[in-house]
Amino acid sequence: MPKLQDYLLSIVVPVYNESTGLFKFHASLIEILRHAGVKDYEIIYCDDGSTDNTAELISGWHATDPQIKLISFSRNFGKEIALSAGIAMAQGQAILMLDGDGQHPVELIPEFINAWKNGAQVVIGLRTANDIGWVKRLTTRLFYKLFNKLADQKLIIGSTDFRLIDRKVQQVFLTLPEADRITRGLIDWLGFRRQYIKFAAKKRESGLPGYNLNKLMGLAANSFTSLTLKPLFLFGYLGVLITVASFLLGIVVFIEQPLLGDPWHWKFTGTAMLGILILFLVGIVLMSQGIMSLYVSRIYRQSRQRPLYVVDYDKSIGIEKKIIHQ
Repeated sequence: MPKLQDYLLSIVVPVYNESTGLFKFHASLIEILRHAGVKDYEIIYCDDGSTDNTAELISGWHATDPQIKLISFSRNFGKEIALSAGIAMAQGQAILMLDGDGQHPVELIPEFINAWKNGAQVVIGLRTANDIGWVKRLTTRLFYKLFNKLADQKLIIGSTDFRLIDRKVQQVFLTLPEADRITRGLIDWLGFRRQYIKFAAKKRESGLPGYNLNKLMGLAANSFTSLTLKPLFLFGYLGVLITVASFLLGIVVFIEQPLLGDPWHWKFTGTAMLGILILFLVGIVLMSQGIMSLYVSRIYRQSRQRPLYVVDYDKSIGIEKKIIHQ
């Protein structure tokens, strides 16, 4: 494996309105790199359309350290897209991703590097503890269990975007054309040799989480529709089950009511039975259409062939001018 001086480490940090806590994060990141003896590195901050002075703060750091780089989006495209942009622009043999809010412990970076040097092509931070409410904790576990039941691949509970990938993994990742994406899911789908490093998430340095309930639900929907087709078949099977059950129920009611004279005293009228049956089947049809609409919307967005993001090169620093993932 490469010696310390033989490789470049790229660090990708997506940020959005993080100026109040970013200075402390950046100082701790630089300190741990120096302590670990990492001299050849680049820190790529991906500013996801911040409305505060995040970009100006990073520009000031670049003025004294050219190893600090900035990707500045023309608007807010989302964290997953910011991660993809940073991975695309990274030049290193190893690419490390972590959040800029201070929740991912920078002191574990040497462990990630050592795992990579020992042969792991994907090193994944596995969150064992987190300061979140019980509702979010419960829904997170429910998502993982449901996803692992339905999907062809498995997601490890607690796996995060705090991870390191080898350049070979990066090159394959850049060939994935998905417009709606979940980065960790796509990297997991790629395979390669992997190793897990457990950590306890820290509290945010400042501000509020970038993912609200709507964004989390959207991320979950993207995870299901991008990584598994089973929901389509699930509702197809359910439709068959409902149809068969309705047919059998109709035969039973027909025999019990007009032929036998209602010996069980169900007192079903034909209109009532038909109304309940139609209402139930309409609900199933609408649910099925809702699932199909998710996949159709993905096909529509993918067919537009728009770029994943738009970089404002007038504000970006140290970044090669190019557009990928068109």
